[in-house]
Amino acid sequence: MAASWGVGDRDPTYGQTVRTFGIDLSANPAKTGACEVDWDTGAVTFLDRPTTDVQLVEAAQRADMTAIDVPLGWPDGFIDAVVAHRDRTGWPPIGTASPEDRIPLRYRTTDLLTRTGGSQPLSVSSDLIGVAAMRGARIQHLLETVGVPVDRSGVTGRVIEAYPAAALRVWGLSSSKYKGTTNAEACRNLAVELTGRCGPLSPAAAACLDGCDDDGLDGFVCALVARAALAGNTTRPAPEHFEVARREGWIHVPTVDLESITGPSPSG
Repeated sequence: MAASWGVGDRDPTYGQTVRTFGIDLSANPAKTGACEVDWDTGAVTFLDRPTTDVQLVEAAQRADMTAIDVPLGWPDGFIDAVVAHRDRTGWPPIGTASPEDRIPLRYRTTDLLTRTGGSQPLSVSSDLIGVAAMRGARIQHLLETVGVPVDRSGVTGRVIEAYPAAALRVWGLSSSKYKGTTNAEACRNLAVELTGRCGPLSPAAAACLDGCDDDGLDGFVCALVARAALAGNTTRPAPEHFEVARREGWIHVPTVDLESITGPSPSG
């Protein structure tokens, strides 16, 4: 049964009020949108840009759960192939005809499963998002250094991997054509629609996201997904995928609607 609570409530899973943190991570600190949500006070706050690694780590230390929009690992097949190529022991899977042989090198298990739901995750090993993932790997190490546990599967720990486009799709909102300066108006309209459906959090969210860019919007979506994850309302790896997810990472997609995450609106 989906959990449902509102601003000022105690989290039904942890028995306490909650702070979540969402990061739309870019290799460029100026393009990194990071949003904190204090579910006790209803405060929604963006970190100042350019958003440094130090800022991100400090905010994650304050949070009960952090959701990062970046792959947390690389495909096992890609790692194995690169090591084999370095050591001149072959190029697995050499027995599979091209281009099918590149699929397990380009996509993680979670990418392939998420694609069955209609979303299209980028390839961390062959698309430009790999540069952001390098920064993400550094941040994971920094988090563990200061005592924030990181389990790339998100089954344990205080960090999960999020994918805002997939979350928006689940919530019946536009999941494309709001990126970049040419789509600024579409981004503003999406922010209005999204924050208007956030129950008791709506006023603060609307004020914070007023005029935001797509990086900020995605950061806020990640903060919402982080709260869903705290209550177990996101996609999690099946037992047969636990080990690979802990190496490659796992995309957490909400399994409930916005109202189940933020609580009903006061008028509802």
